[in-house]
Amino acid sequence: MSLPSVCVLDACFIIDWTRWSRRDLLWKVFSLGIVPEPVMREISTPQPLRVLREWMSAGFLTVHPSSRDLEDEALRLIVEARRNPRIPRIDPPEAVCVALARRIGAVVLSENRGVIRAYEAAGESLAPAIVWNSLRLLAHLYVTGAATSGSFEEVVAEYEQETKHAFSRREVVRVAREFGILQA
Repeated sequence: MSLPSVCVLDACFIIDWTRWSRRDLLWKVFSLGIVPEPVMREISTPQPLRVLREWMSAGFLTVHPSSRDLEDEALRLIVEARRNPRIPRIDPPEAVCVALARRIGAVVLSENRGVIRAYEAAGESLAPAIVWNSLRLLAHLYVTGAATSGSFEEVVAEYEQETKHAFSRREVVRVAREFGILQA
């Protein structure tokens, strides 16, 4: 799979990722990050705001202004997802991330279970957007050699310890297989 060079970041991803000491590895994968204005309004803690300012100053990140058009598209996505009982709730800021990524062909970086499940259930309807959580990004960083460590499990353990974001062992194994780190 060819990975787009642009990512759209949601608030949960930003809050977790900016706690990790190797957070700047994000820019080994993507040349530009976009934060939609509704997502930016959700972030109020000093650490993520400081890191976002650093990334903006370095030219890695930009804020995308709200638009009625994009918000309408996000609302359609929310309504569509609510029709599937297997998809947890998608909040408007996360839906805006997906709508924007779908428009520009970007990767959505999100920890929102609803967005992730919607992509797993019907990724073709969100194309050309791709949805990854931090675990998939960690796997990509590991297989490309950007996140060097003894093992993928060590990279995950470091991330979990520093960010206080825990992944289920089942999910770690599934993603490791998906990225060819573990053989089925």
